[in-house]
Amino acid sequence: MLSLIIVVAVLCLGAPLRGAAAERTLLPANRGPVIVVLDASGSMAAALGKETRLDAARRILLDTLSLFPADRQVGLVAYGHRRKSDCRDIETLQNLGPVDIPGIRAALSSLRAKGKTPLSGALRHGAQLLPQGGGTIMLVSDGLETCQEDPCAVAAALRKANAALVINVVGFGLAKGEMKGLSCIAEQGGGRAIETSNANTLKQALETLTGPETTDGTVTDKSSAEPEQKPVDPPPVTPKPVLLRAMIGNNAVPGAILFTVVKAGGEIAYSGKGTEVTPSLVPGSYTVRLSSGNVLAEKALTVTGDVDEHHDIPLDASLVRLSLIVAKGLEIADTDIKGDPAWTLVPKDGQAPAVLDAVIAPETLLAPGRYEVLASIGEFRTSTTINAVAGKDVQGVADLKLGKITLEAGLPGVDAVIESGTGLSWTLASQAGLPDKTAEAMPRPTFLVPAGSYTARLAIAGAVMDMPVQAEAGATKVARLDLPSAELALEGSLGPGAPSFTDWRDATWTVKPVRLIGDAKAGAALEGKAEASPRLTLFPGEWDVTLISGQAQATRTLFLPPGAKMQERIELSAARLAISAAPDAGAPPPVNVLISIFAAQADGGFAEKPVVEVGTSRDYSLILPTGRYRIDAADEQGRKGTATVDLAQGQSFETGITLK
Repeated sequence: MLSLIIVVAVLCLGAPLRGAAAERTLLPANRGPVIVVLDASGSMAAALGKETRLDAARRILLDTLSLFPADRQVGLVAYGHRRKSDCRDIETLQNLGPVDIPGIRAALSSLRAKGKTPLSGALRHGAQLLPQGGGTIMLVSDGLETCQEDPCAVAAALRKANAALVINVVGFGLAKGEMKGLSCIAEQGGGRAIETSNANTLKQALETLTGPETTDGTVTDKSSAEPEQKPVDPPPVTPKPVLLRAMIGNNAVPGAILFTVVKAGGEIAYSGKGTEVTPSLVPGSYTVRLSSGNVLAEKALTVTGDVDEHHDIPLDASLVRLSLIVAKGLEIADTDIKGDPAWTLVPKDGQAPAVLDAVIAPETLLAPGRYEVLASIGEFRTSTTINAVAGKDVQGVADLKLGKITLEAGLPGVDAVIESGTGLSWTLASQAGLPDKTAEAMPRPTFLVPAGSYTARLAIAGAVMDMPVQAEAGATKVARLDLPSAELALEGSLGPGAPSFTDWRDATWTVKPVRLIGDAKAGAALEGKAEASPRLTLFPGEWDVTLISGQAQATRTLFLPPGAKMQERIELSAARLAISAAPDAGAPPPVNVLISIFAAQADGGFAEKPVVEVGTSRDYSLILPTGRYRIDAADEQGRKGTATVDLAQGQSFETGITLK
């Protein structure tokens, strides 16, 4: 019995009860085992009418399997149903055994469309579950391979390992042109490919491909047919191995080349790559064509079928090896350059154009002559010239001539550099008109740039300083800009003894210059910045530091000496108040509560205008200056409540209000 693999791209419609299915069994009882591999990748979640592709696939697959004889061996595998980006997400849900419709139904119902489409891995997985005597695999997928493998090559390898293996493909709901990618699986697997666009045609395709087989493994119509009388063909001529060698002078070509062997009638008898190939050919006349890069050669030859027959095909070419480097002693891998390189060969002596692979070190055979080589990667470009000499190896290096410039800031007389990047804004400007390089909030940015002259610029708190710097190919230059700066670390609290704020929502900072040393000009270092404990690099001088927390605020004027590292704690005269408003137990809870907070006045009463008025579902928390407050609460049902609180500095106070 031939092994059969069926690759299906999305299945549909329902599964009848086992008893009903037994009366319409399509397959004979002696057919081999079946492994179903079902696509549960993310694309199977797409809508198909009033359900998803996966829902439809479950139903029609179950309907098809219910037509199998009870003793038919069936297993179930799924992929892409557990993890989003895992090409190894392939799982056996039902081991091979007598068809178990309840078990298969339960396994199918657990699937959720999530992940990738590892067709190649699924083919291998399914093949491993079959016994040595072969059987059937139905692989279910609604799209092409997404795991960087070639399922057509995998199908060919499985077919080579087991000549009885047959792979059939059903494509459903595929994008335009995708069927070609599935058809090659069937072609390499010795099977058939059927494209369908709806549930009905999919069901027909499945029944066709799971119908009775002939003795040679081909699918036949289930209706009876008269035996066909076939004429007896004469025995075929046996092909013989013929060695074909590509030669440059008296030497074999140093790199792989494409051989195409064409029969006298124009049909391609063989195509493959190598320095030499050994196709099996029947005696006769052929044309051998060689191609690599812009090198083409053609030779007519006659295959005799003799033992150890070989033919040499001459080439007029040079093997050219190119490499792209950042600079001498500095490779692409040593940098953070992203992307693939692009190469362009410009023939200078009338040669045909040639294309190079997008790799760091391509090699190719080229027709003799001079070429200009243009190379680029990311934002960088370079060029060089090579001379391809027939029969010679030619090495070419495309040197980007890049260097690194590291910028850092320090204070006069202090060896250490500034370690915090807060407030630092860097620019590296080319004097050759190249685009500027910039970095924000970094203490020591490093720029990769072409060799040449640059201006390093540092802006901090509105002040700007410039410094010339030179980039050298393959070298790292460090440029230090000394700043008369100070470092300030800030923290805030509700009051003395209270813990410092750790939640950025509790502290909003504004830091503005008052008078700076040397009459330096600077803007605000922070303005309304929500941060628990900011760290700043500032010019020396007087600065106003304002902390706002809720309804409380405090301002302090600080003097920062040159090179100082200061830590300041701003203590508010405030407290944290947590309010909970609710009716008596058993009463319906409120949907919205309006909370109004009134500050006490000197005469003992409370202000008419609330300092805070906010709507909440029940609970509300805020920070207030110390003092006495009245809290009114009212909900949408007209229930009201009030409370009076006295808040002390640094206190965290909770109060409850009963709505009546």
